[in-house]
Amino acid sequence: MNEIVPKNIAETLVVLEKIYDVVRIVDPVRNKVVYAKHEQTALALDEATCYGFWKKDKFCNNCISIRAFAQQETFVKFETVHDRVYMITASPFQYKNQSYVVEMLSDITDKSILENIFAQEQNNFSDIILKFNDAFVKDELTKLFNRRFINERLPVEIATNDMSALTACLVMIDIDSFKLINDNYGHIAGDEILLQFATLLKDTVKGSRDWVARYGGDEFLIYLHNVDIEQAGKITERIRQVVGDYNFTTQKMNFKLTGSIGVSILKNKMDMEAWINDADKNLYVSKAEGGNKVTFTSNHNS
Repeated sequence: MNEIVPKNIAETLVVLEKIYDVVRIVDPVRNKVVYAKHEQTALALDEATCYGFWKKDKFCNNCISIRAFAQQETFVKFETVHDRVYMITASPFQYKNQSYVVEMLSDITDKSILENIFAQEQNNFSDIILKFNDAFVKDELTKLFNRRFINERLPVEIATNDMSALTACLVMIDIDSFKLINDNYGHIAGDEILLQFATLLKDTVKGSRDWVARYGGDEFLIYLHNVDIEQAGKITERIRQVVGDYNFTTQKMNFKLTGSIGVSILKNKMDMEAWINDADKNLYVSKAEGGNKVTFTSNHNS
């Protein structure tokens, strides 16, 4: 596990280990810990995956190591496990043309820093920390992931799929004629519709590695992990039917709505911008052909 740690880096880590409760080097793209050392705490390190430390079975929603990796800057966040509160600092570095992140964790459960940060006296900060972290990556209205999450997570998904030779699909979907709802019934009614629409998408997309985000306005993005175009077709057709069958309600009236959907399968050497643009292009083909339709990059349309 320590083969990437040459003498100069090891010397730096020795200094850090005297300051922090946990110091580790992670490869956030592969979700792997490549170096770890910690003081005697209630935690046992899971070196198989970087998120195993937090007793999770998949990547953290608000992963600052991904943010540090992507933006090549240092970031700080808070996390809890076993009723302990940790402050995590993540800093990127390069070794042999490979990017890694060094994570430095401080157990601040019994320190006054929490009261200073949140300006209140509390013994249990788990809920506050969860809200604090979610605020970075969750859309305030729909509670889906936001544009920040897309920009940070999607390049990692692309890299992961490239390394593992898996297939993946990106889905763009919006509500047909949504502007008429805002214009005729007001933005409060529009927000109620958006929240219900977002809930439908989240409840319909079930894969453990799949995720749904609000791209902007009434446009949403869905990442489907390890699916081919045929599987994506079945999933998106189910979404189209679920949306069309649902009875949307507001304080003023009920609505029957439809959605337009564009799907793009990940291709070799495709970056995030190209992938999103391809799915978005197909979305607008669906809208131009009357809406309530799924359009694919290939000639496979429904």
